[in-house]
Amino acid sequence: MSVSPISRYRNLTALDVSHPTKGLTRSLPIRRLPVVSAIGSSRPHRFLGHEGADLLALKYLSKEELYWHLLDANGGKLPDEFQPGEMLQIPPLGPATRVDRNRG
Repeated sequence: MSVSPISRYRNLTALDVSHPTKGLTRSLPIRRLPVVSAIGSSRPHRFLGHEGADLLALKYLSKEELYWHLLDANGGKLPDEFQPGEMLQIPPLGPATRVDRNRG
């Protein structure tokens, strides 16, 4: 099971699961919300109400696909739970875009 190096599931090990009708399948385990330790280095952003998490990720993290870093930095809220005027934490660019190239 191949996982993108920028995926939130990149560090999880695939599991072999026996299913009564589908037989043996591969699945990823539930991903627990990480403890956000870099709040001090995050930057604030006042949510205006019309911005999508993907567009904020593009603006601050340079890739729409990194929207999940934004959600994690704000307590795992889903995009439709953000309220206009709410201050969001934008995670630092470095940890959000760091890719581990070790394959061992």
